[in-house]
Amino acid sequence: MGGIIAQDGFDYQMWDAVVRIPAWLREPVFEGLTVEGLEDVEARFFAPHAPRSHVLDRFQAKSAQLTRGQVVDVFRGFATFDDAHPGVVRAHVLVTPALPKELQWLANDSDRVRRARPFYAPFIDVVAVSDQKLEHDTIAEFGEKLGPRIVGSFEVFRRVLPDRPTAEAMFAAALEDAFPGVDPSRRKVADAFRTLADHLGSHRGQMVERFTLLGILAENLGAPLVVDGPLPVHIRSDRNAPLERAVEIDASAFSGTEGAPPSSEEWQSSLLVPLERTAKWAHRNGQTRVRITGSYRISTAFALGWSFRAATGFELKIPTRGGDWVTDERPNLQDSEQPWEIAEPERLHNGRLLVSIGVLRNPALDVQSTLGVPHETDMLSAYLGHPITNGREAQFAAQVIKRAVVEVTTRLAPTGIDFYFAGPAALAVAIGHRWNAMPATQLHEFRAGQGFIRSAMLP
Repeated sequence: MGGIIAQDGFDYQMWDAVVRIPAWLREPVFEGLTVEGLEDVEARFFAPHAPRSHVLDRFQAKSAQLTRGQVVDVFRGFATFDDAHPGVVRAHVLVTPALPKELQWLANDSDRVRRARPFYAPFIDVVAVSDQKLEHDTIAEFGEKLGPRIVGSFEVFRRVLPDRPTAEAMFAAALEDAFPGVDPSRRKVADAFRTLADHLGSHRGQMVERFTLLGILAENLGAPLVVDGPLPVHIRSDRNAPLERAVEIDASAFSGTEGAPPSSEEWQSSLLVPLERTAKWAHRNGQTRVRITGSYRISTAFALGWSFRAATGFELKIPTRGGDWVTDERPNLQDSEQPWEIAEPERLHNGRLLVSIGVLRNPALDVQSTLGVPHETDMLSAYLGHPITNGREAQFAAQVIKRAVVEVTTRLAPTGIDFYFAGPAALAVAIGHRWNAMPATQLHEFRAGQGFIRSAMLP
């Protein structure tokens, strides 16, 4: 009987893993999974802000009903792993058909709070009260040491898998939910389920990579599931929530205007480093077309374009109210008629080149006021009194600005550039995208009542 129970337990964890695969494949940061590595099932994801650029979701599957003591033992095991390997795990998940009666509230309340959170997102105080109540109840049940961890990164997922047909039906539903356009026959779904389970079973303890899973599904379903497209990179500000199915860059600390401005070290460690990691990871995975979403201020926009610059092989799709601006659009003759007003400097300012760029608003006077620069001839000023309405115009504007800066740096040989900008953030992305082979550039952000202040430094 022990062998039969062990086999049933293995089927349970394997079937649960296969059912999760479609949702994982919809996440662009999902890299692969392993069965019976250090945990029953582990999935690995790219995470630009994580200490090691990757995180794990770990699943312990228990096909039998657990006692309260056994549930606590599982949670303690999760905590022990976190203590030994901090920053590695995004979520620990206990998968089980049911919890003991005295702990059923844990899964019920957690599910209710999680489901309600998007609806109540505009009401931060309501969300906070719900979260606090759940944490209070969990601490009361499991203690001060274990309770906050259970609320923070431990999860209970109830899954009843009495037989293979039930697992196949759940897999079919997961496929339909993740890939609505796919409508394979019941036989093809069963074949895909069997092939995935067999492959995972024959590769226990090994990483099964994303492209292998996609290949298995494409072969068994008769069509590829994921249409190649730009890598979605979501820039999260202090005004929007995380976006699923995208590489997320948390720029919330750099998007507000209240409080003390972030230091140069914070710009470097919390924005430039994650952007650089993302660019290297994308390039390594052959993803050189990037679609940007979210909202961001000027310095973040410029740093974003610079991180995914053209010189390293990237092309960007930049969202605007009038439609996407694509960086590989080529300007035409009409675009070249932009009436830029450009004034070149006669000298440097303390050995550095001051660059003032404005669209509809000229920041040159603000720069002079902030720095105490006595003459306009001490800075390179470029101003356009007309709006930029499409991607071709943006690309031409970026070319004009880059050419003017290159000519002046060649003539005056500055030790660095101080960059000041007033205009659409999308244009700042486009300029940053072309900002290669330039002297080290100090970006600045405009704050009402303070003028321009230092932000990110681009080496």
